[in-house]
Amino acid sequence: MLKRFILSTPLVREFVMFFWKIYKDLILYSKTKKNLKSVINVSNKIFYLGVPAHTNLGDLAQGVCIRRWLKKHYPQKIVVEIETNALVNTHFSSLKLLKKSFLPSDIIVFQSGYTTTDLGGYADEMHRAVMELLPNAKMLMLPQTIFFENPQNRKRTAECYNKMKNMLFLARDNISYEMAREMFPDILVMPYPDIVTTLIGQKKYENDRDGIMFCCRNDGEKFYSDAEIDALMAKCRSFCSVSKTDTTKIGKTADIVKNAKSYIENEIEEYSKYKLIITDRYHGTILSLVAGTPVIIIKTTDHKVTTGADWFKGVYDSHVYLANDLNDAYEKAAQVLNQNIDYSLEPFFEREYYDKLPSIFERMN
Repeated sequence: MLKRFILSTPLVREFVMFFWKIYKDLILYSKTKKNLKSVINVSNKIFYLGVPAHTNLGDLAQGVCIRRWLKKHYPQKIVVEIETNALVNTHFSSLKLLKKSFLPSDIIVFQSGYTTTDLGGYADEMHRAVMELLPNAKMLMLPQTIFFENPQNRKRTAECYNKMKNMLFLARDNISYEMAREMFPDILVMPYPDIVTTLIGQKKYENDRDGIMFCCRNDGEKFYSDAEIDALMAKCRSFCSVSKTDTTKIGKTADIVKNAKSYIENEIEEYSKYKLIITDRYHGTILSLVAGTPVIIIKTTDHKVTTGADWFKGVYDSHVYLANDLNDAYEKAAQVLNQNIDYSLEPFFEREYYDKLPSIFERMN
């Protein structure tokens, strides 16, 4: 009864949400403060900033892979994880505590993803705040998709990044790489695949396979309407079974974040039960390949998914197909289902990219 009253009364709802935000900010600040105070005057640290704290399995998979990569290549270092909302978008910022805990020998590693952008969220603001706070720090910006609607926001970010003395910026696709070269001429920029690609080839799945799984987004980046996707699914049902999912999960956020590795492993296991995935999710594409499952990519409103597929050309050609439209996706699906597929792939991206990244980063002055 009380909950219904709160939700139905705008002023009461705003009042409750305001104080709920303060409460959550205080809890996060207390946790972050405790973590940072425990490493003051401790050398040999890596600050992993922007750790995902929501239910998108793609971002959470990046977090799992970043932790795995840090443990593999920097086992002697202490890793301190900090959420974006502990530094910005909060009533109790931990920026001063970060500065106090940071030593010249420490390293900053930023979360990968669609975070060099003004399309939403607070990651870009967090990046700039940390860079202004620690301009001499050694920083690794893990692979980013770049897009700015507002030229002033783009200019502001460019000016901030170009002041960094010791930063490596990795771009997640060719369009972002060209943007980064133009925006950041004064720092080292490289094209690099998404870190979740390091999971490809790590395990062979032995499940019986049947049908098509559609992994489709339900947000502002989707290009095709629900009705159009439903029509394609209906056509595909004429020759096989069809299911649908998304990489953004419904459930308690705290549980999904805490148990991210298990959720991701279960998602991959599910993908390994199908002969084909059709997706407009970039991490839907990658997780399909982790499962050894062929994937057809359909377009979104931006370049992230389709240009990200360029990484797989000449590597996994038998498993990755880019559809021009939904009719093309249907035709490609019929073709793929009639092929004899080897569902095991080689761990190309870990071997050729992420095992080599530490030496590239360490060569920086």
